[in-house]
Amino acid sequence: MQDNMENTIDATTFTISCPEDVMEGSLFTKEKRQEIYGKVAGGRGSKKPEDYQRQQIILGTGCPCNTTKTRINWRLNEMVENSQPMRKEDGFDYTENFDGKQVFHQNTVWINLKSVVGAGGSQTRTLRDECYPFVNHQLNYLLKSQKTDYYFANIFDGDESASKMKMFHYLLELPEFSTVKKYVYVGDLKGYFDWIKENVC
Repeated sequence: MQDNMENTIDATTFTISCPEDVMEGSLFTKEKRQEIYGKVAGGRGSKKPEDYQRQQIILGTGCPCNTTKTRINWRLNEMVENSQPMRKEDGFDYTENFDGKQVFHQNTVWINLKSVVGAGGSQTRTLRDECYPFVNHQLNYLLKSQKTDYYFANIFDGDESASKMKMFHYLLELPEFSTVKKYVYVGDLKGYFDWIKENVC
C-alpha cells in the first residue's frame, strides 16, 4: 500500500510537542467527558472523543492522521484493507480497523483511539475483549513479520482505561515480546508525543 506524498512528512522539519490543552487520560471521568463533549453515548456523539484525540494528534505532530480501513487478520498474520469483514465467513478473523495512520519519513504509525470512562460491564468488555486482544495481535504481527518500520499506538484515555493500564503493561512485558514491545505504545494521549519523539522520529 503506497502513501500519498501529502501524508508523509520529514520528521526533521518540525517539533513534536503535546498541545497545552491535553489532559492526562486518568482525569477523564464520565462527568468530565460530558462536560467537554456533551452527550457521547450512541450515534455521532460517540465519535466526539475520537475526533478530539485525532485533532490534538495532528496539532501536536504537524502530521496528518487519516482514517483507515486497515485491519489485522490475526489468523493469517497479515495487515489488509477490509472495510466490511463481516460479509465473509472469516469475518471474526479480523480485528477492528485502525482509527488513524501517521507517516514520519520511513516509519508508519498505526493508531487505535479509545476513551473508556466509568467502571462497568461494558467498559470492562471494551478493554478486555476489544483493546487487549488488538494489542496482542499487534505484538504478534510484529514478531512474525519482523517489520521495523511499523509502529502501533494505542491511545486510551479515561479513568477506567488508566485503572486497567497495568494489564496492558503486563502484556508488553511478556518475555516473548521483548524484541518488539518498543514498537507498541499503550497509554494516554498526553504520553503519545514523547513516545513519538523517543521511538519513531
